[in-house]
Amino acid sequence: MRLILLCYLLFTILPARAQRVLLIEKSGSARTTKLYTGSYIQYRLADDKQWFGDRIYDLRDDTQALVFADRYVNLADISMLRQGKPWARNFGAMLITFGVAWSGFAAIGTATDGDPTTGYRRSDALVTAISAGTGLLLPALFGTRRMRLGEGKNLRLRIVDISF
Repeated sequence: MRLILLCYLLFTILPARAQRVLLIEKSGSARTTKLYTGSYIQYRLADDKQWFGDRIYDLRDDTQALVFADRYVNLADISMLRQGKPWARNFGAMLITFGVAWSGFAAIGTATDGDPTTGYRRSDALVTAISAGTGLLLPALFGTRRMRLGEGKNLRLRIVDISF
């Protein structure tokens, strides 16, 4: 009975993953970045200055096109990709949390201390302002990575069908 259950689970779970993959390849490197159906992608077309972003609805390997909810985009038409850097966003959120916590603990300590000589000082507000300001600027300055694609560039996009 266990063998039948194991075989059933293997045959139902294994083909559940998306079988087509969008590869971002760097020439001369075996390492690739893989994007699947449902991944969020930000791109810029070759003849447009506007950035577009949407979730990938389907990957067409026969025409090398991305399918979004409202349009098709050929891979040859994409000139740049933009990817977010999670470390900048996460570290910025930590700095903001630190600044708010510093100010909150200083205010609570002042209110519950009972000592009239201690209080919420300018240095407490300065630590809060500097850490929160740095936390807000960090994702704005270092939050995204832009990758140029196409002829003469060392990056290319390719859709590969990995079903067997």
